[in-house]
Amino acid sequence: MAVLVGIYLVQADAFEVVRNGRTLWSGVWTLFRSPQMNRAGWQRLTAGEASAMFPSSLLATQAAEEVGVALAREWQGDDGLEPVNWASVPAAIPNPLEDARVAGWR
Repeated sequence: MAVLVGIYLVQADAFEVVRNGRTLWSGVWTLFRSPQMNRAGWQRLTAGEASAMFPSSLLATQAAEEVGVALAREWQGDDGLEPVNWASVPAAIPNPLEDARVAGWR
């Protein structure tokens, strides 16, 4: 699931976690931007995980999306931005700044 929030795209998903024979779901989100502002190529900026576990993948995905949307609103300084459904999952282009950070830890 992906939503457009102003100039940022938030992609949310859920993954299954089995603990003590019980299945729970964790939500993850990724925040993208389109460097050329054409909404064709998306660059990954940051990502995170919802702070709780959920009994269904839908609830986990919704929680993760809410966190990503809140960050997109904060970065743009506009709490009134409404998420708009985005039909496709972005094809991410490399982020040279992120690559440099990762290389520095090797």
